Amino acid sequence: MQGQTIRLEFELPKDLFLKGRSSEQMVKVETLKRLAATFYADGSLSLGKAAELANMSKQDFLDFLAEHNIPLNYDVDDLEEDLQSE
Repeated sequence: MQGQTIRLEFELPKDLFLKGRSSEQMVKVETLKRLAATFYADGSLSLGKAAELANMSKQDFLDFLAEHNIPLNYDVDDLEEDLQSE
């Protein structure tokens, strides 16, 4: 994402994410996806910005949301923003 950033460091229980995942890097990727999905679900980020935060295409992020039963939070403002960013 562009602009200013904040670096966060925190500890998570290993068993929270390591089910079938082989590396700490995979845990970081999954955590970022889940964080982006949370910000999207509460309206803090648009679909496009959340996908960008998760380092995913919009379609892949939509698939991730569907896999986790997270409903779409999409309005006219989001549509206009997405159309401008393409």
